[in-house]
Amino acid sequence: MNIMKFTGKAAAICFAAGIAAAALSACGDKKTEEPAQAGTEAQAQTQGMQMQDLDMKPATEAEITEVLAFLPDPVATVYGEPIARKAIIDELVSQEVPLEIYKSIGEERLRQAMSKQIEDMVKDKIMLKQAEKAGFKPSAEFVAKEMKEEFAELPKEEQEEIEETLKENGLTLEEHMKQTSENPEIQMKAALSKFVHTEYLDKAKKNVSDEDIKKLYEENIEGFKKPEGVTVAHILIQLDEEKEASDAEAADKEAKAKIDAIYDELLKDPASFDKLAQEKSDCPSGKRDNGKLPAFDKEGMLLEGGGAMDQTFASAAFGIEKAGQITKPVKTQFGYHIIKLIEKTPEEVTPIEKVNDKLTEYLAAEKAQADLNKMLDDEIAKNAKINDFAPAKEAPAETK
Repeated sequence: MNIMKFTGKAAAICFAAGIAAAALSACGDKKTEEPAQAGTEAQAQTQGMQMQDLDMKPATEAEITEVLAFLPDPVATVYGEPIARKAIIDELVSQEVPLEIYKSIGEERLRQAMSKQIEDMVKDKIMLKQAEKAGFKPSAEFVAKEMKEEFAELPKEEQEEIEETLKENGLTLEEHMKQTSENPEIQMKAALSKFVHTEYLDKAKKNVSDEDIKKLYEENIEGFKKPEGVTVAHILIQLDEEKEASDAEAADKEAKAKIDAIYDELLKDPASFDKLAQEKSDCPSGKRDNGKLPAFDKEGMLLEGGGAMDQTFASAAFGIEKAGQITKPVKTQFGYHIIKLIEKTPEEVTPIEKVNDKLTEYLAAEKAQADLNKMLDDEIAKNAKINDFAPAKEAPAETK
């Protein structure tokens, strides 16, 4: 069982229920010079559309029961309590997988998948039992207490952001806490999260030595090297999309004329860059921060966080020699740019002091994972039994 399943703070798990974060793109709907954030939401929508295209209906309980006829009943016993075959069936029904998918997998792979699912259910029950023994019993009171404590520790700005998001969904903070704390699944996850943190991660952190941290740091020194980077500001003029669709040459000529006019103004008055970025740039970074963009390396990769700049843009930025200097208009896939160098930073190695906490967490997680696996293995050996599946059906013999 992967310890990452339970490493989130208990209250953080609770607040996550019903609160979604919104991501904003940087430079318009289609074209952007700043990195876009990709998430799982689009993937989920795509999967949903694929299911609709195939016109597949979720398998019924009866259909799944027939497909999984090889499962014994009960499928396992933990601490003397059986896990009924129906528990597996109910879980699969809730996942709404089409019957065609089950059939396409084939019995051998389906058996492997069920074996893994049953093992996970056994481990979850062991985890829950051990959590309760340690004093972390799932309950509405436990979740509510964790949520209140966590909320009180948040910065005021984050508290206000959570309350505003809830308000947009027609909920008060108290209503959200009450609804969340009454959810049995969240009660279980919160209890398990607290149990793993307290009994495994926190204890493991105390046993991480300075020598362990130094060894890990030195073995992975390449990963702590920060490449040479630049921070720039830009003014962007995009091509008119409607004109581009009907007459690409005319649209390009129009955008080029605009950027050339801005460049001429800058040659006369270099100090007007910020003002022109605010007034004329088609990138939101103009109004937001005088055209300033996140720092990036020669390949265009951002030095912090994910994302990348256009390679033509990055090469032009690194060609500027002194802070304050600007480029001639540069064309990329996003339009025409004038780029101003703000700062160049040399390659450097992040000192161990700055990553000490992250290295400690990594080593503690490794130790906690090993301890958790040992506990689960020991408990399965002593207090659990996973029943064997029925033999696979043999293919009918060919008749001559």
